[in-house]
Amino acid sequence: MTVDMSGSPIALTIAIDGPAGSGKSTAARLIAERLDYVYLNSGSMYRAITLLSVQSGVEPSNQIALIELAQNCQIEFVDNGQITLLDGIDVSTQIRTPVIDSQVAAVAKVPGVRKEMVRQQRRIASSGGVVAEGRDTTTVVLPNADLKFYITASVNVRANRRFNELQGKGINCSISQIVQEITDRDLADKSRLNSPLKIDQEAIVIDTSDLTIGEVVSTVLKKTDHFSTN
Repeated sequence: MTVDMSGSPIALTIAIDGPAGSGKSTAARLIAERLDYVYLNSGSMYRAITLLSVQSGVEPSNQIALIELAQNCQIEFVDNGQITLLDGIDVSTQIRTPVIDSQVAAVAKVPGVRKEMVRQQRRIASSGGVVAEGRDTTTVVLPNADLKFYITASVNVRANRRFNELQGKGINCSISQIVQEITDRDLADKSRLNSPLKIDQEAIVIDTSDLTIGEVVSTVLKKTDHFSTN
């Protein structure tokens, strides 16, 4: 736990973003566990609203209905963020299904839905003691976070990580295909009109290409300790 000069606990707000496959999600979860903070996974929030839309029979193209669903639901994280609650119900497993995988991108790009999810993310982070992770967390969601990190890695490293992950699941794929998918995803994230991926000027950049996940976590924790003693 991070403490101040008097030994009292400090509830920091830590924001982490970066491109897909950089290791930011794993790092954020482990950092939250080490600090006994809430792990705020913005992706899980968009998955939760997508699940709600499926349950309500609302198509991703119906933006007005999607926004209304987002405005009238409440998403929370418990057990250091390991459990996602949608209106008080544990949906951690339900939001990780192929149906949600196929629709979440369309739901997440709706500006009104993003606005409501940002509002909820800020509510969750308002008391501190949070490690928030996403692709616009430092720049849009929590621009006043105590600490900001941009976790990245080369396209080839990220592609190899994804390739090994898929191979481990018995899914056939090619490195060249994954490289192209990641390149396309990066371009889409950086060029989108709403909340594009970019490096905040206050963010500490960590390139994980040659680092283990343990080294990434250690680097962030050292920065949190330094922040607390200055």
